[in-house]
Amino acid sequence: MKLYPTANVGAYSLSCLFFIVSSLPMCAKAAATQAQYYAEMKKTREDLSDDTSTYVYNKLMKRELSRSSDNDGVDFGVHGMEIPAVKSTGDLKAIDKAFELLSRTGVNSLRSAETAWHRVADANGDPTNFKEVDFQLKEAKKYGMSHNFLFGYPPAKYTVSHNKLSAVDPKYYDKYKNYLNVTLKHLEGYDVKYAELGNEVDAPSVWWIKSTPAMYVNEMKMLKEAIQASGQNIKTVAFAATYSRSEFKGGLDGGRRFVDKSFKLGIDKYADAYSIHHYVFGADNLPGYMRDMANKYGGGNKPILDTEQLDTASTGRYQSNPYDLVKLFARGFYFYDMKRVDYYLAQDRFLNGKLYYFGLFDENWKPKLRLLAYAMAVDAMKGKHLLYMASPQKDVEAYVLQANPNTKGKKYTILMWKNPPKNARVTPATVTGIRGNVSIEQWNLDVENKADISQGIKVDDKPIAIYTDEKPDWQTVNKSSFAAKLPAMAVSRSPMPNDK
Repeated sequence: MKLYPTANVGAYSLSCLFFIVSSLPMCAKAAATQAQYYAEMKKTREDLSDDTSTYVYNKLMKRELSRSSDNDGVDFGVHGMEIPAVKSTGDLKAIDKAFELLSRTGVNSLRSAETAWHRVADANGDPTNFKEVDFQLKEAKKYGMSHNFLFGYPPAKYTVSHNKLSAVDPKYYDKYKNYLNVTLKHLEGYDVKYAELGNEVDAPSVWWIKSTPAMYVNEMKMLKEAIQASGQNIKTVAFAATYSRSEFKGGLDGGRRFVDKSFKLGIDKYADAYSIHHYVFGADNLPGYMRDMANKYGGGNKPILDTEQLDTASTGRYQSNPYDLVKLFARGFYFYDMKRVDYYLAQDRFLNGKLYYFGLFDENWKPKLRLLAYAMAVDAMKGKHLLYMASPQKDVEAYVLQANPNTKGKKYTILMWKNPPKNARVTPATVTGIRGNVSIEQWNLDVENKADISQGIKVDDKPIAIYTDEKPDWQTVNKSSFAAKLPAMAVSRSPMPNDK
């Protein structure tokens, strides 16, 4: 495997020369960090190379820019096109190209915390610093993407705990309302679909410090009222829950206790949707829990959104494959009926000393293979709905989709792959019962047309999408039976404090 460093040596050296007189330690630190990054990436399955980057780039540039429509059915999102990765003072050419490539991939919405109060506040706590928000809004609009923005989180001195990751001190509610009004006014004219209050607030020791469900519900009420007064069609989103994956996480006041108390206090009157983070298919039922709570309190018709999703199904630290992200979207949309999945993360980065190597771009904004897998997921799922789930062969997970009205292409899509046995390699399976003249799309966007499939189609752990005008001759499987046949996964991940 050939890693990247050779291509940008010149540019990197010039940037260091610029600072050489006053900032030699800065350049040395940057070099050390880059060396650490490439050393870590050698342990992964990411296949970083200049050839790979060019291969991905050329494939994506043949695709059209993303355009959202009411026919889409779901939102394909990405988290991380914000600071520190995206800055208006950064490499604007590279960043603009990243936005473009995301759009061509099929990303139609971005999640950003740039509208958090402490980020837009000046020294007096007033919302005047919209430079980064403006930059992100304009880039998203340029390339046909909407936003889910995070709200709340004041400068520390205006909170109950003197920490920015907590609730507003009630004596500053007027200041909070002004922040909401000014910020919402600033978003007019752009496609902002959601306003998510806080982040992983069911982990109060990290993301809602010394704050209560009552404070959360009250802030959501004020956010809802401010949006209504603005006349904008922005939907409010509650929780971004993560500790709630288990009855035992979060202590006495966090996790499911926090969510349940919030519902009892009337959060359903002010939230248009509920969000979760990083479910692990086969290890927890976080989306199902959130759906159950919504049903219990009369909000069963409200969408559940997954606004941060790592590849949590990998069996080990460096075992994630680029194509595995297709499975995240399929399970999120069709097994759990979530209406939005934000893939985590846009760009590789270190958080608390740990490399998150799942990015769609490397640390220099070079496109990675994961972008191709993301694009294949969009091709297979956008503008379609689940007809039924199936298991046509042992360990084969299959979703039969039907195109929504006005969706171009063939009527049916079969998305499937074979799940590996525990601690064993995948042996390809031959799947029969598929009918019609088909097109088969691989995870890397390669397409093969087949008129004769009488001998079946081979499938391994790499997802394939089969496009046909005839339904397969398969027996349907209900959710409980479907899940019972799938491999159990590792223990769920917990949240990481990563706000900067």
